[in-house]
Amino acid sequence: QQQRNKIKMVFRSICLLLAISGAESFAPTTRTNTFLQRHATPFRSDQTNSPSHLYMSESEPNDFFGGLTSQFKDIFSGSSSPEVVKETFPPVVTEQDFKLAAIFLTLAFGLVFEPFVPYVPFVLGGPVTLLGVLFLVQTFRVRFVFTDDAFELKMGDDLKGTGENIVVGGENSWSYDSIVNWEFFPKGWIDQPQGPILVYFKETQTPSDQWNVGPGEKANSDEALANGAVPGQVHFFPALCNTKQLREEFTKRGVAKL
Repeated sequence: QQQRNKIKMVFRSICLLLAISGAESFAPTTRTNTFLQRHATPFRSDQTNSPSHLYMSESEPNDFFGGLTSQFKDIFSGSSSPEVVKETFPPVVTEQDFKLAAIFLTLAFGLVFEPFVPYVPFVLGGPVTLLGVLFLVQTFRVRFVFTDDAFELKMGDDLKGTGENIVVGGENSWSYDSIVNWEFFPKGWIDQPQGPILVYFKETQTPSDQWNVGPGEKANSDEALANGAVPGQVHFFPALCNTKQLREEFTKRGVAKL
């Protein structure tokens, strides 16, 4: 009987050993866990090099995949994307254009020497002649300049300041971001041989209490705003420069246009 009991105990011991060996065979090996630990380390702030970290705890797989998730979120959210640098352009002084002065002086010559209609030389010839002379002088004097960040009016080849604006005051310099619209009048003439007569733009740099001065009252009326206009200070000046070049610079520098 004793011998039979000893045999049973030996058999039970062998079965227990086999059970333990089988369980260990399903546990991750040191080599496997070293690979997982290497990938999980960057995402654990409390990771150490102690032997106890050779095997991952139950929370470590979540840390591992959570770290990967945060990495993908950073990539697709653009948080690490490089800052976009706005393109810059060198300063430009637009070319002079005497076309408008020549047209008015030619028209004035015809009106002054009009022999068939009485009083035309005095009623129309005089004012048109004065405008033609004014446009000629101003074409020699005024320069339209595009700097790094502003559209400016200057005087002469040495680009002296023009002083304060004669209508609303302030310097004749407007940042590109403040300009909300620009156009040439009559519309469509810029691509015609004679070219436009006026250049128009509207800006918000001038204090708002000046916006309704002169033509601004109509340009900022409720009717104009209902039709899509943007509030601002209105400016007109005669087309004394190369208007196609002016259009090109406005467009190239991203100046707003309705």
